[in-house]
Amino acid sequence: MLILVALICLYAGDWVVYRYRAAHGSVYDSVRVDQVIASPLKNGKEEYDYAGAQLMECVRTIFPQAGDKPCWWLRRHTEQKL
Repeated sequence: MLILVALICLYAGDWVVYRYRAAHGSVYDSVRVDQVIASPLKNGKEEYDYAGAQLMECVRTIFPQAGDKPCWWLRRHTEQKL
């Protein structure tokens, strides 16, 4: 129960910081993400084709806010399957 309360407080604090930064400056950043297309083959394996790089918008928060992923997560997952 204590862990749940701590997580709720952490999310609420993250949301307050997000709203404050959005009102007084920039909370958004962008990260370069390489995109690959996964095509299934007849033998059950997948073939990966490079689809290019794209700058994806992210928020500088701990949790996803406003439908955007946090920047710390995108920086650790720079390859995206389409």
